[in-house]
Amino acid sequence: MFKRILTISLAILMAACAGCVRTEAPSNEPDNAEAIGFINKKGQAVPLSIRIKDREKMPLDSYDAAYSTVNNEFAVTMLGAMPEDHTCVFSPLSLQIALQILATGGDEATCEKMLNSICPGLDRKTIETSSAALIDRLVKSEGVTINSAVAVNSAYQVCEAFANSAADNYLASVGTLDFSDPDAALAEINGWVEHNTDGLIKQLLDRSDISVETAVVILNALTLKLNWKHPFTLQRGQIVFTDINGNTSSAPEMKLVKELNYGKFPEGQMAVLPYEGGEYAMALILPAEGVTASEAAAALIGKYESCSPINICIRMPKLELNDKIDVLKMTEKLGIKEALEGNYTEMIGDSVSITTILQGATLSVTESGTTAAAATAIVGTKGVEWFETEMVCDRPFAMVIYNVETGAVLFVSVVNSLD
Repeated sequence: MFKRILTISLAILMAACAGCVRTEAPSNEPDNAEAIGFINKKGQAVPLSIRIKDREKMPLDSYDAAYSTVNNEFAVTMLGAMPEDHTCVFSPLSLQIALQILATGGDEATCEKMLNSICPGLDRKTIETSSAALIDRLVKSEGVTINSAVAVNSAYQVCEAFANSAADNYLASVGTLDFSDPDAALAEINGWVEHNTDGLIKQLLDRSDISVETAVVILNALTLKLNWKHPFTLQRGQIVFTDINGNTSSAPEMKLVKELNYGKFPEGQMAVLPYEGGEYAMALILPAEGVTASEAAAALIGKYESCSPINICIRMPKLELNDKIDVLKMTEKLGIKEALEGNYTEMIGDSVSITTILQGATLSVTESGTTAAAATAIVGTKGVEWFETEMVCDRPFAMVIYNVETGAVLFVSVVNSLD
């Protein structure tokens, strides 16, 4: 069964727990329904194996429910990679889609390793057809937008199979971008992110993330603007919030008294708050005593159908949250470290090293509804070698100069200060 609660609601849940790249928005569909490609700046079509008109008739059963299962598991994995006391908001789906596009740019072994890391137990065909069906339905649903893009350095030739896969399975626009002026390229990329998140995320990448050696940038943007089916009432007073460290602060209080699906579990309480139209919902989780919000969320993700109707009063703070995640700092916890060290030779026909993976996200929860956005960027650079460890001499260190053949020590230095 196709689950419309989906990971977009999970992005909201996480917060509760603590073509071409251009400044104009790329069209998800060509103007001509008979067209078979997305058009980049040079007017070159990126072929699609699935025509737009055929997408309209894509059967629901092309979506495998197992993809929802691995998506939920990836959400839990991301949650476990976050610092325990960190107030976070992120989109597992946005990162997962970007990593799936990246996987198709690796050789056969690398692609398999990455897909097995983020979608264990599913074969490539199931992953791609389920992703295509899911994205297609998100694009058509009310209040949610999802876009992907692949910008290839104009100094290189994009591999046709990689471009086709990104367009076919992820509705990505694929095109070239001039990186000889890194500042201009950065402005173009960040402009795409800002436009495709409705201005909610303005600067995802920094100047240090882009250089003339940048070979490819993979982008995904996911946004939602949804109204509650049952709006809250904004109270006159403030709610006093006690954080994970025992400190208190106050925020405007929202209140709702309604019959909602609710469940009480060993890990905590969960209420399901539906949005207008019934396609999406927020799972609001309050952990039990001695359980962290992250632990409770990890245990209860996917258990929405275990809740049953009950009259309930919900009081919660009005929220506005922003977050930025450096994914490369959590690759081991996400289980993708080895996959990122693979051979990404199928994007430009030459080896590309992954030098940056960032996700920015924002979430606003008010009495009338929810606005959220997430953007993920993966930067691949040509000619940069992946390293297994790093030495940063920003504390006392020593130096020994010796003769290689005899081992005789000529000089020794111990640096305890720079004065």
